[in-house]
Amino acid sequence: MQKYDFLALKSFVQVVESGGFGKAAELLDASTAAISRRVSGLEQELGIQLFRRTTRRLDLTEAGQQFYRDVLDIFQMLEEAEERVRANRANVSGQMRIAAPMSFGVQRLTPLLPGFLQRYPELKIQLLLEDRATDLVAEGIDLAVRIGTLSDSSLIARRIADVPRRFCAAPAYLERMGVPLAPEELSRHQCLQYSPRGAREDWATVFGLAADALPISGPFAANNAEALLQCAIQGLGIILLPDFIVDAALADGRLREVLQPWAPPPFGLHVVRPSSRTVPTRIRLFIDYLIETLGAAPSQPE
Repeated sequence: MQKYDFLALKSFVQVVESGGFGKAAELLDASTAAISRRVSGLEQELGIQLFRRTTRRLDLTEAGQQFYRDVLDIFQMLEEAEERVRANRANVSGQMRIAAPMSFGVQRLTPLLPGFLQRYPELKIQLLLEDRATDLVAEGIDLAVRIGTLSDSSLIARRIADVPRRFCAAPAYLERMGVPLAPEELSRHQCLQYSPRGAREDWATVFGLAADALPISGPFAANNAEALLQCAIQGLGIILLPDFIVDAALADGRLREVLQPWAPPPFGLHVVRPSSRTVPTRIRLFIDYLIETLGAAPSQPE
């Protein structure tokens, strides 16, 4: 039976999942040349070509696709074996790459991490904070926290908490422009809207109305909640943002909540992970910890 180099197999899998030798090298903390040598050596040992290499693309051959599926099964079985022999969860170790939205990550997630790492001191966490939907497989991310509607059905998702949203404005703005008492009154107000990828958020749908039933406008839009918060505090207009963004400003009086009877349904706070047959203990423990600290019901076995 052929003796395979474990690092070569791991490098091959990472190249496939990250889409290139350079990214695989970064994720495995190795040089691109080292990853290339490992994969080339593996191809020589097998006597087959695993990749079709061009100047622009790197694609698996048919044999490479089959080999990838089989090797992935082997890694999953090894992971299962490792999990079974770890009877003492306090000794769980390894590294996790976790992605989260910027504002939520800074304000809510980061303060929770020291408690988790103190509970499991042999774990290491790399936290990636970005306001975009990261590609978990390509970027080697073990778990992502996402807020709102999920679009990638290839991921395993669990809703762990609700994220209420609130309409708010500065007291000075409300004194100047008046307090809106019903949704239709927003048409005469300055509305500061969240605008991911250039498209402004449609507030009409928040109230269950047709998109053109509530024409609103304002002097400022942004794809960052903190920017909208600061403009609202300065009296520029009305915002609709999650509570973790506005709670402090509401508590100290810099903002006032409006349209409370028409508060929109909360967003879902989800944890998502790549689809696989097994869930490493460290990932399961972290999901349970988030559920524990964020106040949702205990997780069920997956």
